[in-house]
Amino acid sequence: MEAAAPEYVQHKDNRDLSHIPGSYGLPLLGNTFGFITAPFDSLDQAYRQYGPVFKSSLTFQRMVVALGPEFIQQLMLDSKQEFSARMGYDAPLGDFFAGGLLMRDFQEHKFHRRIMQTAFKIDAMRTYVDLMQPIISQQLASWNTPGDFTFYPNVKTLLLDVGAKVFLGMDLDGPETDALNQAFLDMNEGTVALIRRDWPGLTYHKAMNGRRKLEEFFFNLTPERRGKDGKDMATFFANETTEDGDYFSEKVVGEHLIFLLLAAHDTTTSALTMAAYYLANDQAWQERLREETASLGRAELEYDDLGKNVPNLDHAFKEVLRMNPPVPMLMRRTVKPVQLGDFELEPHTMIQVSPLYTHRMAEYWTNPHVFDPDRFAREEHKQHPFLWAPFGGGAHKCIGLHFADMLFKCTLAQLLSTYRIRFAKEGQFPSKIQNFPFAKPMDDLPLVLEKL
Repeated sequence: MEAAAPEYVQHKDNRDLSHIPGSYGLPLLGNTFGFITAPFDSLDQAYRQYGPVFKSSLTFQRMVVALGPEFIQQLMLDSKQEFSARMGYDAPLGDFFAGGLLMRDFQEHKFHRRIMQTAFKIDAMRTYVDLMQPIISQQLASWNTPGDFTFYPNVKTLLLDVGAKVFLGMDLDGPETDALNQAFLDMNEGTVALIRRDWPGLTYHKAMNGRRKLEEFFFNLTPERRGKDGKDMATFFANETTEDGDYFSEKVVGEHLIFLLLAAHDTTTSALTMAAYYLANDQAWQERLREETASLGRAELEYDDLGKNVPNLDHAFKEVLRMNPPVPMLMRRTVKPVQLGDFELEPHTMIQVSPLYTHRMAEYWTNPHVFDPDRFAREEHKQHPFLWAPFGGGAHKCIGLHFADMLFKCTLAQLLSTYRIRFAKEGQFPSKIQNFPFAKPMDDLPLVLEKL
């Protein structure tokens, strides 16, 4: 049975931030437009004008923004349980990720995290590598077709097929795949909709229809997996039990699967797309990664390769996530009075901290806007434990981070062993980058694939 909602979720946001420096920007829109189109520049301007802690108005919410690794650490470790992730993300994501780990706090979060424990143990991860490699190989072979090729939609399809096998234990094809993929696309668009009402004709309503379609799919899938012996995440989740030996409900399991599949699919799609973007521009690093994989004598990585045998690939993965973190901003809301830097915040105050900004602070990083995986060999990231924080930290640290690492490396190693990738036209670097909800070039990254 679901626990009763805690008292703090009943309160509206505290909007009295008069003692905090900063500006709310334009009426209604606030600072949203500049933040969405050029987030680093927008944050940097405020940082230089007001200091590391300032107030702002973003996506119709008044909030305190705190920039720097020390504030990420304070919110993520949260030893005094002062910050609610659930209420931090409730306005933009609550309808879409309802029931997922992101929308649960404290003991409830810890309790629900146990549903996923078996699915992310080492034995399970080894199985996932074996499941995903033939799918990656087959999909990459289909890319060798004449004509225009855009990377983003193709890698998105590849990862959906991997997700179907690894998460669901299914081979999706035809209308079923198209419907599932469209439901995810519709949900993504809803996260950045300006009018957030579930009314016919609106983007948000279309997004909620996508959520309802996914609920129907996953809620029906869960009981089918009870008592079955499968190696996919859905089967692992469906067979987890409480301390009393009872199965978690179809609703609970289904909601966790929706959140995890969406989070894993779209963040890894973004990371691989941005990796291809940087590597198409840097042929030397592309060749360096190709030679590292070739030195293993095989294009398909094994699980034991990931942590020690491909250091350049590991540094490239970290550098892509430094430059374009999958979750650019981390949100929390206070549940009690909190000291943040020089300022005391009232309960129910929205706070945003920024891996996107912290990952490019010139006081820590050498040439922070330049793609340079070797900075991780130089250990620039070790100047502060939360200087590199693409997966958050503390109790809410992304449970799928090792899976994301594995999927990224296995896919990129096979891609570079199969093709040399180049830009399809002049002037593609630098490109206009869409930053929200996930980073990708605005043109979806047209490429030329040269078969090796």
